[in-house]
Amino acid sequence: MKAGLVLLLAQPLLALKILCLHGGGGSASSFENDAGIVALQNELGSGYEFVFAQAPYTGSLWMRDPPGGKESATTDPDWAADSISTLDQIVQDQGPFYGILGYSQGSAFAPVYLSTVATGTFQVALLFCGYVPTTHT
Repeated sequence: MKAGLVLLLAQPLLALKILCLHGGGGSASSFENDAGIVALQNELGSGYEFVFAQAPYTGSLWMRDPPGGKESATTDPDWAADSISTLDQIVQDQGPFYGILGYSQGSAFAPVYLSTVATGTFQVALLFCGYVPTTHT
């Protein structure tokens, strides 16, 4: 009986949540089923819960191209406001979160989102195959 109790106490009380942002043109469901994400979840084990967000803009984008095209950057601070609102709602409804994970455009958008939330909202950021967006200054 004591061994069972020790094992129970060794298990985390709550899984640490990680908010996942798919790449541009992808989707929350395709990202959730991606072989790399599945492998990461298996490696981390049951102590982590991945929450997959869906980008709100047409084409499954976190950031749209600027009005003048990719050749002219936008300085509009609200250019990705729908994405920020979408993630704010997920954080409010499903938080707290331990980390944020982004792939490709999701990785490029994660720092944009992090700049809008309170310090401590996330303890870690995991960014894969990202880039620095030059079209949104």
